[in-house]
Amino acid sequence: MEMEKSSPLFVAQEFVRQYYSLLNNAPDVLHGSNSSYVHGGLDTNGNLAEPVNGQAGIHEKIVSLSECHTKIRHVDAHAMLNNGVVVQVLGELSNSGQPMRKFMQTFVLAPEVSIFMHHLRHYTTFINVVILFLTEQ
Repeated sequence: MEMEKSSPLFVAQEFVRQYYSLLNNAPDVLHGSNSSYVHGGLDTNGNLAEPVNGQAGIHEKIVSLSECHTKIRHVDAHAMLNNGVVVQVLGELSNSGQPMRKFMQTFVLAPEVSIFMHHLRHYTTFINVVILFLTEQ
């Protein structure tokens, strides 16, 4: 019996719930061998942040985000070719006790058969994960 396909928004909302919970509680399990990650915008000192790519770089960057707390303001999702889902998240993020900063993060979830997150068994590889911190103008 084949499992019914979930809507892109359901997949996105469940992914976001689990991703940001893991970011706070277990950041070292957030990426896989096929993941890429770009952390852009400005760092906490106001300097342009360097992109992070590759599994080792992604792991190092994500585990450096200690005590992450997020307030998600909006989640949007759209279906892509080959059953992928693009997810865009807007919210606020605090790292290591710093003040909350507005951010926008985009994920492309690629279909995969193996299980990584319980409800997302078919959407487990993140591709082109991009996070931008937004500044007030």
